[in-house]
Amino acid sequence: MINRVRKSFALARECQHGGKVQEAAAILGAEPLDFSANINPLGSPPLQELVLQELKHIAHYPDNSYIDLRRAAAGFVGVDATNIVPGNGSSELIRLFAEAALEEGDLALIPFPTFGEYENQSLLAGAGIKNVKIGQDGLPLLCESDLMEAKALFLCNPNNPTGRLLSKEQVANLAERCEHSETFLLVDEAFIELSDPGQSVASMAHEMDFLFVMRSLTKSFGVPGLRLGFGVTNPELAKIMNRARVPWSISSLAAAAGVYLLGCAEHLERSRRLIKEELAYLTNALQSLGLQPWESSVNFILVNIESSGLDSDVLAERTMASGVLVRDCQSFGLGKSYIRVAVRDRKENEQLIAALERALRWRE
Repeated sequence: MINRVRKSFALARECQHGGKVQEAAAILGAEPLDFSANINPLGSPPLQELVLQELKHIAHYPDNSYIDLRRAAAGFVGVDATNIVPGNGSSELIRLFAEAALEEGDLALIPFPTFGEYENQSLLAGAGIKNVKIGQDGLPLLCESDLMEAKALFLCNPNNPTGRLLSKEQVANLAERCEHSETFLLVDEAFIELSDPGQSVASMAHEMDFLFVMRSLTKSFGVPGLRLGFGVTNPELAKIMNRARVPWSISSLAAAAGVYLLGCAEHLERSRRLIKEELAYLTNALQSLGLQPWESSVNFILVNIESSGLDSDVLAERTMASGVLVRDCQSFGLGKSYIRVAVRDRKENEQLIAALERALRWRE
């Protein structure tokens, strides 16, 4: 049987993610405090009334054009609804982009380290992968021959797991280079609303042939259970991708919630203020434990734990015993010297520091 399955699917590997709360709860007997997934620390605006109202229409299929959601997303980033590709979270949009841009034998360029789904979905599409180092300026170190050889380039801004935010000018210049070489560029802005949305390039995507910009409501509005996001690109590519995406992949509940959430700008402003304050607290607290947090501009921090003498999987196991989940960064190719922690509210951040302190004392 395996010989009859598409080769890229038969060779697929599991892509590791954080947020495994249910698995941990089954082990601990109680729900843990999750610092392994990077969700808005304020959670979501109230959705109960909207969901109950939408349940009255649950017997009907969603409108597969998702015109209300597309209009709301278009207004949110300053383009036209014809530029919007709605999706069932970032993962569906990454797969849709990979399927649209890549064929068997094509080459995808992926910075290192970054989000694992870019490589996973490119491999499933049958492409080869070339990992590219990230320079001191935060941009992938690319020569023109790399871009000419490749069919697609992936860029996460702010980058996951490093938390580095590139300026709009930096990304726009890279996009121009990709236009010149006719290389598709996916810019994943899943966390930009929790960092500095002024650095987004979404508003320029409609006038470029090879740029596709992604946004995630999951992260920005704290609704990972809804699975919702959208892409921004030129009308022609948007039309192709909207025809190719799985019909009704977004539930009517999620679509209605998306329209409402995209109007909650004040919630995002409060979230950014909280994140900035708590980033400073967590950075200082992690340093006081003898760890080395990387400078971050968003709601998570990459932490070098080499000075602790513990491997990342051991430290993650010990904090879980205290009811706190952190992200072991081995899946990012960073070895056993790094963990990643989310930024939550002060009370929860204090619990994280206490759990790490206990884990570090344990080794003594």
